[in-house]
Amino acid sequence: MLILRLPPQLNMSTLNLEPLELLDLSKCNTVNDIVRGMNKCSFGARMLGEVADTLEKMVQCQRKPYVVYEGSPDSQLSKLISKMTYDKHWFEGILSMSEYAALNNPFNNIVVIGRYSERYEEALDKPEQAIFINEYGLCRKNQVKDGHYPNVIFSSPNYILPLVYLVLQERLEDNRTNVISFFRELKKYDGMAKSIAEGAGVSQKMIKDKDCTIFLTLSGAMTIAKMGLIICDILGNEMVQYVASTGALMAHGLVESIGLKHYKHNPKHCDKLLARRKLNRVTDTLEPEGNFSYVDEVVDKVLKSYTKTAPLSSHKFHRMLGEYLTNHFPTERGILKSAYQKNVPVVVPAFTDSEIGNDVYTHNLWRAEQGMPKIVFDQELDTTILLEKAVSTKRIGIISIGGGVPRNNTQNLAPLIEIINGRFGEKFPERSFSYGVRICPDPMYYGHLSGCSYDEGKSWRKMNPNGKFAEIKTDATLVLPFLVKYWMEMKK
Repeated sequence: MLILRLPPQLNMSTLNLEPLELLDLSKCNTVNDIVRGMNKCSFGARMLGEVADTLEKMVQCQRKPYVVYEGSPDSQLSKLISKMTYDKHWFEGILSMSEYAALNNPFNNIVVIGRYSERYEEALDKPEQAIFINEYGLCRKNQVKDGHYPNVIFSSPNYILPLVYLVLQERLEDNRTNVISFFRELKKYDGMAKSIAEGAGVSQKMIKDKDCTIFLTLSGAMTIAKMGLIICDILGNEMVQYVASTGALMAHGLVESIGLKHYKHNPKHCDKLLARRKLNRVTDTLEPEGNFSYVDEVVDKVLKSYTKTAPLSSHKFHRMLGEYLTNHFPTERGILKSAYQKNVPVVVPAFTDSEIGNDVYTHNLWRAEQGMPKIVFDQELDTTILLEKAVSTKRIGIISIGGGVPRNNTQNLAPLIEIINGRFGEKFPERSFSYGVRICPDPMYYGHLSGCSYDEGKSWRKMNPNGKFAEIKTDATLVLPFLVKYWMEMKK
């Protein structure tokens, strides 16, 4: 087993940085267990974890917080807020924005749910603490800084409030709820909650369909967000048969696979200081440059072991890395290791756009100095494995986390087959996705790859018009842990 030790200059204690922890679903039995684990993650997951902790303290104070809410009084969400206020007595009362602004002594903390009128937003500066739950980025002026999100969750209250309710119910009353029961409850709510419940249903049908090969596409900072073990669970439970990813996601995942850490960004540390310390910031998370030095060491060992003259592809190279991790890091879990053990190809269509791509390029510079032939990567080998996976099965499904090149490249199956058959005769059976679950916050009108809807894909013959699809428009770190736990529990 290879043991790596951080050199002294990478000691994080001098900056009092907090190491993040991988979210491990094997240690989570209830909704609250998952939310507690999110506290040590990044992005939306951390928002939820930290706000849940803050709320727990607030509702136990003698002076309880008010809820500021202007939604429809007949909605299921309104009924839940009333229950939390008048049955559970977690809140002092429910006020509209104008009612709160008119209070003579608005010293109570507040929880602002959903949209509110800008006319009274100066009143939001009065309480010591204000929590905001909405999908519009609304909060106090200067409350949200680059890389720091105190007391906000930018996602739909129809999804977040039922979650928060179950968390507080367990923490304050020891009333525990598992994930299957949580998804059953979500069906009662509108908007995003309904979309997530539909996503759970579609994905369950897709996974249970033995004649369906499932393609998982990954983009965004899912590994640096500490979601790596969740992707390992997807692979380990044989829920997907193909993975397309960004190179950055695999690079950050490789850091975790060899036992190294990411850290929580402290907004007191400016980016100039971080640059001097070689601490690379990804929004609210830090990746020490020293981590990449060890990744380079692993990549270099694997590349030096390759003595063939045949070109490599990203999926073949990732398989070599997975085998190396299995042999040298037997106690660590990692995406490439899980993929290797389950014989799932991991393809990175934009391979050069990553730290691992940088390592391959510099390794070839070393080979040139040694008078050795460089290792050539042939991306068409990745396209071949994509086609083989698609045409060797009756149906295909897709789970899209984010968008970008991984999703677009995978969905390119139908146009590619159309072109091949049109130019060379009927070589492949037509293929369009029969199932799809997309988790991505980007709206369609931004006009980029990530916002492209599955309905749009139908016009390209990428999606079967009679297929089953669900689109969940929020941060994947808020949803994927619960979805994967749901799949695991349903499999039992």
